[in-house]
Amino acid sequence: MTIYMDNAATTFPKPPAVIEAVRKCLKTGAVNAGRGVYALALEADKLIHQTRLQVASLLNYSKGQTIFTPSVTIALNQVLLGMTWEAGDFIYTTPFEHNSVARVLEQIRKAYSVEIITIPVDQALNYQIDRLEELFQSKPPKAVAMTHVSNVCGLITPVTEIARLAKKQGAIVVVDGAQAGPLLPLDKAEEIVDYYIFSGHKTFYGPFGIAGFVTNGRIKTKPILFGGTGSHSELLTMPEDLPFAYEVGSPNIVAIAGLQAACNWIEQVGPSQIVEHEQSLLEKLVAGLAEFDEVQLYINSDLRQHLGTLSFTVEEYTAQEIGMILSQEFNIAVRTGLHCAPLAHQFLGTLPHGTVRVGLGYWNTEDQIEILLQAIQEILEAY
Repeated sequence: MTIYMDNAATTFPKPPAVIEAVRKCLKTGAVNAGRGVYALALEADKLIHQTRLQVASLLNYSKGQTIFTPSVTIALNQVLLGMTWEAGDFIYTTPFEHNSVARVLEQIRKAYSVEIITIPVDQALNYQIDRLEELFQSKPPKAVAMTHVSNVCGLITPVTEIARLAKKQGAIVVVDGAQAGPLLPLDKAEEIVDYYIFSGHKTFYGPFGIAGFVTNGRIKTKPILFGGTGSHSELLTMPEDLPFAYEVGSPNIVAIAGLQAACNWIEQVGPSQIVEHEQSLLEKLVAGLAEFDEVQLYINSDLRQHLGTLSFTVEEYTAQEIGMILSQEFNIAVRTGLHCAPLAHQFLGTLPHGTVRVGLGYWNTEDQIEILLQAIQEILEAY
């Protein structure tokens, strides 16, 4: 049986309740919501509405509106490309952004001649908030787009501190919460974050095909996708009211059913319990890998600044070689390479091969950590 440690890519396996909800919906309720007045369509519409509320609640938006999209990448495109940009605008971002942010910002930079400024982080992986405040004063941000947790090394961005500084400058704040979501809800999120992006299939433990963003409604962005919404059909322009302004096409009711079950599961288990479990496993893994002189870890000295994801390299091996050996000889699944975040590897100095990434989740165990550590030891002894 495979030991799965690629939870930063997608959490797996899914909770039994999620699997059952998807099965049940496919069998009894997979109809087009919001397009009919018959009972099944109305039930589907009710399910979507309830799930919107649960997602917003888990992300600590007491007054937020949840918009569903097929993926985080599409959500980020809708939010960032929907804003109004002008030459000379300053957009701040972290050194750890996934390409779903970095490539969109690069497109904006080229199209509008804005300046992208990297939030300062030292080589010990500490955010330098004092330097950032100075930068904000000399080059006031139009927007800050930042990951909540790095998908490469699991470093937690001090989102609240940065967002509060940004709001003093009147900036728009966008947070890519794909690696954090309900596990690290922000206090009074709607006051400091205008758009919080979430992924159903990652930290929500839901299925693929459902993601989106929660907005406090203060910033109006133009739609970049156009089509049917199931309402306002008399218009040839997109409706202005939410969520219809941003949701086009038939909603993925099957995936939304799975997401609602995932929300219920997270509420029952408790987000803090999942975080504590991940950090406990991370501490054990770091302590074990630190015993090997040939292993380089990319971590902050305070492991509480990380959530569930660890990157490392091994002397005399590429990341890909370690990943293949772990898979073929030990049946351990990890991720290797650049993890769709080349800027992070440029910062860490791990180009061109990237790192071995261990993504921990709720279903991983201490015994599995021991097996991984033993596997690394055997690889080093065999060299």
